[in-house]
Amino acid sequence: MTLVREPSRHTADIETGLQALQHEVQRKLGRCMLRLQQYERLLKALVASTALEGPVEELSAVRARQVAGASDKSLGTLVRMFTASHLTSETSRGEVDASGASNGDKSPDAAWASMRFSISMPPQRHEQTKVGLAELVALRNDLVHHLIERFDISNDSGCSAASNHLDSCYEQIDGHCRLLATWAASLTEAEALASSYLASKAFEDAFVHGINPDGSVCWLRSTIVECLRRAETACQVDGWTPLDVAIRLISKEHQDQIPSRYGCRTWRQVLKQSGQFEVRSVSGSSSGTGHAWYRSYAAPEGRSRPKAT
Repeated sequence: MTLVREPSRHTADIETGLQALQHEVQRKLGRCMLRLQQYERLLKALVASTALEGPVEELSAVRARQVAGASDKSLGTLVRMFTASHLTSETSRGEVDASGASNGDKSPDAAWASMRFSISMPPQRHEQTKVGLAELVALRNDLVHHLIERFDISNDSGCSAASNHLDSCYEQIDGHCRLLATWAASLTEAEALASSYLASKAFEDAFVHGINPDGSVCWLRSTIVECLRRAETACQVDGWTPLDVAIRLISKEHQDQIPSRYGCRTWRQVLKQSGQFEVRSVSGSSSGTGHAWYRSYAAPEGRSRPKAT
C-alpha cells in the first residue's frame, strides 16, 4: 500500500498567501484598466467635440459622424489627434487658427458655420503635456502587453513588485484623468457661453439680419434689403417699384424691419446707404409731390423710367 503525504499546513499557507498576492495584482491591474477606459471615453468625446464645421442644417449629422469616427480609435491615435489639433502652444495659436479654416467648397447659398475650441498653454508646459500624454500611451501599452514579462507573479517578491508598480501606474493614470476632466469642464463652459451667444439678440442681428455688434451693417445680406428685393419682385411696374407700396407690404409681413433698426431715419436712406438699389423720384401729376421708385442694380438694363402718377 502506498502512503500519500498530505501537504503540510505551512505549504498550504504559503500557497494561500501567494494566491492572495496574485489576486491583489489582478485587482490593481483591473483598476488601472478601468481608469484608462474612463480616460479614453472622455478623450473620444473631446476629440469629437472641439471642432465642428459645415452647413448649419447639417451640423448635427457632422457631429454624429465625428463621434462615430472617434469611437473605434486607439488611445495612441486619440492622443495624436488631440495634440495635433486641439492642444496648442500660445506662440503657435494664430497659426493653428489660420490652419483650421476650411478650404473646402462652400455653396454661396448655404449658411455655413465653423466652431473650434482649443486648449492653449505656455510653450514649456505645452511640451511637457505632450511628453506626459506620450508616456501615458506607453504606460497603457506596457500594462496590456508586458506586465507579466516584467514581473514574475509566481512568487511573493514578483507579486509585491508588480503591486507597487501598479499603484504608481494608477496614480499617474488618475492624474491624467483629473486633468482631462478639467479640460472637459472648460470645454463645457465654453460651449455654454457659445450657446448663450447663439441664442442672443446680438447674434440674431449679426448672423440673421446683417447688423454687426458695432452698429455697422452688412447690407448685402441684411434682412431689410432682402425684404426690399422681395417687394420689388411682387410690386414692380415696368421694372421699377414704388417705395410707398413696398413699405406697406414689408410693414404687413415684417413689422420688425424698420429703418431705425439699421441706423437709418427713412426708407430712402436705407435704399441709398445699402448701395444695392437705384432710386428715382417722380413728381405727381396733380399735387406735385414726389414719389420714390427703386430697382436693384442687378436688374437687367433697358428698363424704362417710372411714369408719373
